[in-house]
Amino acid sequence: MLGAPMGALARRAACSKLARAAALVAIVAGAASALAASSLEELPPRAVEVDRAIGAARVAIALGALAFWAGGFWRGRSARRAALGLLALGAFASNFNFFVWTGLHKHELFHYYLGSKYFPELGYFRLYECSVAALYPDAHALPPALVEITDLRSKQRRPAAELLSRAAPCRDDFSPERWSAFERDVEAFRRIMGERGIAGAVRDHGYNPSPAWTLVGRPLATLVPATPAGLWLIARIDLWLLAGLFAAISWAFGFEAMCLAAIAWGACGHTRYQWTGDAFLRQLWLACSIGSICLLRRGRAALAGALLAFASLERVFPALFFLGYGLQQLGHLARERRLAPGVVAFAGGAALAAALAAGAGTFVAGRGAAVWGEFADNMVAMNDFTARNALGLKYLVSFRASPPPGVVVPTDPEELEVLIQRVKRETLASRRWLYGGALLAFSLLFARAAWLDPGHLADWEALAMGAAMIPILTVPASYYLGFALALVPLSLRRPAIGTALLLAVASWGTAVLLYQERAIAYVWSSAALLALCAFALLALQRPAPAPPLRDGASPS
Repeated sequence: MLGAPMGALARRAACSKLARAAALVAIVAGAASALAASSLEELPPRAVEVDRAIGAARVAIALGALAFWAGGFWRGRSARRAALGLLALGAFASNFNFFVWTGLHKHELFHYYLGSKYFPELGYFRLYECSVAALYPDAHALPPALVEITDLRSKQRRPAAELLSRAAPCRDDFSPERWSAFERDVEAFRRIMGERGIAGAVRDHGYNPSPAWTLVGRPLATLVPATPAGLWLIARIDLWLLAGLFAAISWAFGFEAMCLAAIAWGACGHTRYQWTGDAFLRQLWLACSIGSICLLRRGRAALAGALLAFASLERVFPALFFLGYGLQQLGHLARERRLAPGVVAFAGGAALAAALAAGAGTFVAGRGAAVWGEFADNMVAMNDFTARNALGLKYLVSFRASPPPGVVVPTDPEELEVLIQRVKRETLASRRWLYGGALLAFSLLFARAAWLDPGHLADWEALAMGAAMIPILTVPASYYLGFALALVPLSLRRPAIGTALLLAVASWGTAVLLYQERAIAYVWSSAALLALCAFALLALQRPAPAPPLRDGASPS
């Protein structure tokens, strides 16, 4: 007799929760949109309006997800999962501008397609000068838009005519057939990008992936022609990599983890489409890094080690994921006088994959073993300056809101950039005790979680926690912020980490809305990122509370 009334009451309660949740999301979306609108000093162009509106939607999605993850709506399991699923779809779509305001990322494809396809001849330092030489054989008859070219050896811009006159003839490094093919492909990009697009591309910082990336990218670029249809085809690979990544998270950690990861990635203002969307294999490192954590969770230690080794060779900074796992296993060996299960398989898979990728990458790059020295030289040149769109501890500590007293600010953009880099170095040197103290504090927290408290971290958690040291030990570009997805597995036994992650995502989106690409946006984003990493490391100091995983899987 009471079954029907009780069922009706339960349905009404569920509907009430959904209604409150929908109202909250609507309020948040309206507030975020109003915030974006109020920050406009004048009516922007249509493209900026669209970007701001989508940015406001991302902030709303992050805050809406926060309500379901940490708020009072989570008690209804089905409603929570449905809401998180819808928010995840919205976040993923918003990252790609809802698949409406999209197209080929011509700038990225120019670098990664041409740079990999003709790497044997161009190496790391000749992409720009040879591209211009192929388009304009007469260095004294350059178009008006082509004023400067970046000298990729020093990463400094130089007058185009001066750099070309000093450069060795590019044709000498090509066979006749390869030079003709290169001329055709560069001309194809000129038709796609226009004169101004080419002029903008050759003022960037060149082709920078390691030979391990070239191992994958060069065969694909060689196979696919430099036509709009061909470039569109290879630009779809990243979508498949992302789909595979989220499927792997669902397989290893459950549906809610997949939703949280999709929201954290899709609603993040710094990983949005404008940076690396519709480009060429820009998500390969992310799929391999997070995929490694998923494989270790499922007991595929050898494959996990292999994927992470490749990601480390391909993009370098993912090697920091090894830190937590390595410290944990060293601690186990010191205490137990034996290796933990799976360590040999993990290390063996990593070593074998590293050897194969390094050897095959050397062969495919076509420049002999010296290619790794060229790659190192290129990385040194890249690290000599701090990009405006970087994140991390060093970026935050070296920031000054205004130049030092007595410094005259030049009006020439090139001279201004040189001044900014000099002031950053001097500021970092003057604050070395602050920087060193923060570095020590993070390192001690990290080591204690991995080593001094045995038994409370699963091996996959130790692997995932390496993400917390990436912004401490490196200065990654903002579009590499996808490494924060490694915190998603950690949030399943410690949901507060997931809450902190969503708060950080919302703050990153808000910083981009308010300040766009100004340096202050990356300062505030760096502060939010460091707070997130500190909170995660503090949460990992204690054993995970019961119950373990939200989706009912065991924590081991």
